[in-house]
Amino acid sequence: MFSKIHFSRGLACLFFSFGCAQARVGTSGSAGAAGGAGAGGGSGGSLSVNLDAPIINITGTPSYDAPLGPDLPPPITDFPADPILNGASLPANVPDLFANTPARTNGAPCIVSPEVGTLVPRNWLRPRFEFYVPAQENTFEIILTVAGFAHPLRIYTAGDSTHAWHNQDQTYALRSDLWDQLRASVTDQTITVQVRAMTLTASGTVQLQPSPPSTSTFTIAPVDAPGKIVYWSLSDTGLGSLKGFGIGEEGVASVLVPSQVQASDPAVDNCIGCHSATPDGLGVGMVLAPSNNAGDAFFESLADIRPGTVGTTPSYLNPGALANLRQLKGGTPAYSLSHWLDGDYISLSSSEAGALTWVQLDSPTAMGTLARTGDTNAIATEPTFSHDGRTVVYVSGTSIYDGRLANGPADLYSVSYNNRQGGAATPVAGASSPDNTEYYPAFSPDDAYIAFSSYSGNGNSYSNNQSEVFVVPAGGGTAIRPAANDVPACLNNAGLRSPGLGNDWAKWSPHAVSANGKTYYWLTFSSSRSGQQAQLFVTGLVLQGGKLTTYPAVYLWNQPLNESNHTPCWDDWQIPPVPIVY
Repeated sequence: MFSKIHFSRGLACLFFSFGCAQARVGTSGSAGAAGGAGAGGGSGGSLSVNLDAPIINITGTPSYDAPLGPDLPPPITDFPADPILNGASLPANVPDLFANTPARTNGAPCIVSPEVGTLVPRNWLRPRFEFYVPAQENTFEIILTVAGFAHPLRIYTAGDSTHAWHNQDQTYALRSDLWDQLRASVTDQTITVQVRAMTLTASGTVQLQPSPPSTSTFTIAPVDAPGKIVYWSLSDTGLGSLKGFGIGEEGVASVLVPSQVQASDPAVDNCIGCHSATPDGLGVGMVLAPSNNAGDAFFESLADIRPGTVGTTPSYLNPGALANLRQLKGGTPAYSLSHWLDGDYISLSSSEAGALTWVQLDSPTAMGTLARTGDTNAIATEPTFSHDGRTVVYVSGTSIYDGRLANGPADLYSVSYNNRQGGAATPVAGASSPDNTEYYPAFSPDDAYIAFSSYSGNGNSYSNNQSEVFVVPAGGGTAIRPAANDVPACLNNAGLRSPGLGNDWAKWSPHAVSANGKTYYWLTFSSSRSGQQAQLFVTGLVLQGGKLTTYPAVYLWNQPLNESNHTPCWDDWQIPPVPIVY
């Protein structure tokens, strides 16, 4: 059970304002133990929260209470001996055809998911095996093996290309009952996946011999990935809206559409842009904009996201504070749990002129800027607010557009919040290279790390397809490039290689979880690696013995494949469960 937990909600999703009329698409490593986020002045109030214990710690066999984990069946010690035949068109003797037909020597499938060495949280979607088939075969053998199990799990399927995120791919999603048994029984242990492909005629005879096998591996973490993801997408009307889901849910639900936002101007503002969770998980701060992206009518607003009160204005939001938010014209808000109480409801963002601006949401007049002494650049934008409320990390640059970085060069800087005063600003070592543009920072849930986007040179940061995700200790240090930036090597021949995949907007899950001497972090990010619409992916990072190990990305196959999905925000959103629709 939990020994300690820090409910640190509200890490801001700091993104740019998309054009609302249309969507714009565009190695494992280790690092030393992270330093602290830096000391600063205290907040303007007190809050009953244990900031000295920001990590959920679990010893022995993990056990969760809702909502951080599902009820699982009793453990199993073996797979069923009989094969699974998936598809009415498969002949009953398909296992024998794979076993007894001489295999060809080339044309092995490319296993797109899971990539070799993938780590998935215990409450993950049931695994969906996806594989690229160069000869467009129509019959597939999938074999799962676990050390200590007497039998492999043998699956034969005609495949499904409907939900594949890469062209010419086939997919198969593991049965829910088998997935529940597997994740209840096999954690922190390698699971091997082998895939072979062949072509059968309509009468069930072999037209193309079985391919050689391709092999991949994945591991189920002994912990869940907590929280829910709310992301930006285009609605059916072409207006930006918010959709969301919980980890493990096999669909998405509408969270907020423009017409529901009461604190807006219906004559002008009818598109939701960039967004952030409020620290209580009950609301969303967002940018509202005209649907044609014209003029300077962008402004910030807030809305409740709970069922029954969706779109209503939070009771703490003073009309005068809302007017002050309108003056900022587009900066995406950042919040801190430590500054979310009466007399200190703080929204922090960038003004139209590029100043770090705070607004007290429950005050008619309280508003000001943070000093950033020592930073000679004119523009400060895209702030992320540490959960302990002491430190702000922001993008220091020379150009701004709608409250976000426009063009590089840009670096990450850190400044003390210092009770709304700011102070000396210093570059974040490892995220302030003169050769790169670094932007979109996000504090990890324990304030130990910062995730950010980076690309070489000084081009336009708007949906830059050369961007990659990096992680650096919050106190500065050597940045690492997570393995999640890359696709399987067998896809490189199809022109998919990073840089060039638009890996961007990384956001952490709302809690780090510790089990058996390891601390587990999870990141979600947007990527255009499908070569089509931008989609959301998740990756794990594990801290053990002072070293942070990264893992390949896993596709969130519950999201609509035909929509352009951007700017995920992962937090303790209080949105209802999503019904299974797959």
